[in-house]
Amino acid sequence: MGKSGRHVRVTGDFDGGNPKDPSRIRHEGHDVFTVVPTWEDDASRLYGLRLAVMVENPRGTSTAVAVNVDWGTAEHMEYKDVYYLNAEGDEDWTAVTASLRGQVAALEFEAGPGTSYLGLFPMYNYSRYLAFTDALGQRSEATVKLAGKSRQGREIWRVQIPAEPAAGAEPVVFLCRNNACESAGNFMIEGMVRFLFSGEPEALELMRHFVFHLLPMSNPDGVFDGLERDTALEDGANLGRMNTAPDPAHQAIRSTLEAVQPKLFVNLHNWMIPDVDGLLCNDELYARRLAELLPHFGELPRRYHREWYAEEGTEVEDRGDVTVCPVSKLAELHKHSGGTWKDFCRERFDARAMALEFPWRGRTVDDMRQIGIAVLKALCLIRLGERNPY
Repeated sequence: MGKSGRHVRVTGDFDGGNPKDPSRIRHEGHDVFTVVPTWEDDASRLYGLRLAVMVENPRGTSTAVAVNVDWGTAEHMEYKDVYYLNAEGDEDWTAVTASLRGQVAALEFEAGPGTSYLGLFPMYNYSRYLAFTDALGQRSEATVKLAGKSRQGREIWRVQIPAEPAAGAEPVVFLCRNNACESAGNFMIEGMVRFLFSGEPEALELMRHFVFHLLPMSNPDGVFDGLERDTALEDGANLGRMNTAPDPAHQAIRSTLEAVQPKLFVNLHNWMIPDVDGLLCNDELYARRLAELLPHFGELPRRYHREWYAEEGTEVEDRGDVTVCPVSKLAELHKHSGGTWKDFCRERFDARAMALEFPWRGRTVDDMRQIGIAVLKALCLIRLGERNPY
C-alpha cells in the first residue's frame, strides 16, 4: 500500500459513480481491487451495464493498478471485455481490454498521478450536463427552458436552437439518456450544437428550415446514481416506454413533446452490439436513406440493423439486417410497454420518429460528436427531400 496516506484508492461514491456502496469495492493487496457493481435483486439491471469508478493516485508518478470487476453472473459477459479510462482533464477516453474469467473481467492499466475514471462507457455525468446547459444559456443563439425536475429534484432542461426560429421552421426533437448509462447521446448533442453555432453556410441554411429542441439528459437521477436504465433502483421508471412507473421525468418528456409537436423525433442511444449501428425508424424511407448517407466513424467494420413499421403485412418479417414490423401489429408488440416515444410521436403528431443506436466500441468521444453532426445533417436532408420532392 505504500506509505500511509500514499496508497491508491478506488471509489464509486461520486456523481455518476457505481457502486456507491464502499462495501462493494475491496482492496485486495498492493494496488489490486475487486469491484462488484451489480445487485442480484435489482429489477432494472437488464444486462448489468453499470460501472464507473474513480481511481485516486496520490503518488507523483503513474502506478500500475489492477481492477477485477465481479459482475455476479457470467451472463452477457461478451459485452464486458472493453472498458474506458480517462485521466481527469483529458478530453478523450482510452479503451482498456479486460481478460474474462467467468463472471470476472480483469483489468490492468496505468493510473497517472491524480484522479482517473474507469467505466464501461466514457462518462458524461449530471455535473457536466449542467455546465453544458449553463453555457448554452449564455448564448444569444439559444434558449434554455426548464422542462421539469426529477424525483430527487434534479433539473431537466430543454434547449432550443435558434432562439428565434424562422417562419415555418419545422420542430425537431433530439432526446437522450432515457437509459442512464448510455452516454453517447450527450457527445452527439455536443457535436450538433457545435455545428449549429459554427456559422457554416449549411448550418445557417438548416436553421432557416428547422428549429431544434434538445433534451440532453432526460434521466438525471439515474445518471447521478450510476444506474443502467431506470430512474431509481426501487420503483424506478423506464423512461423509454410509455407504460412505466409514475415519475416526473417521464412527465417532463411528454409535456415537452406535447408543447413542441415535433415533425422529426430522434431518441439517441448506444447499445452494446459492438459492430452494429441501429436505425430503428418508423418508416422505410428514413431507415434506408440514413444507411446510405451516414459515413463510417470508428475503427471497427460496421453494419446497420434497420427496422421500420410497414402499412402492409400481418407478421413481423426478419430479413437479417432489416426487420419489418406491420403497423397492425403495434398494439400486440407493445401490449405491455405501451410503446416507445417514437411510437407516441408517430401516432400523436404524425412525426418521422426513430431511435438510433451507436455503440462505443472502437469509437472516440470525437467520433460520437461527428456522428451527431452527420445524423443531424442526414435527417434534415431527408426531411427536406420529403417535403420538396421536386
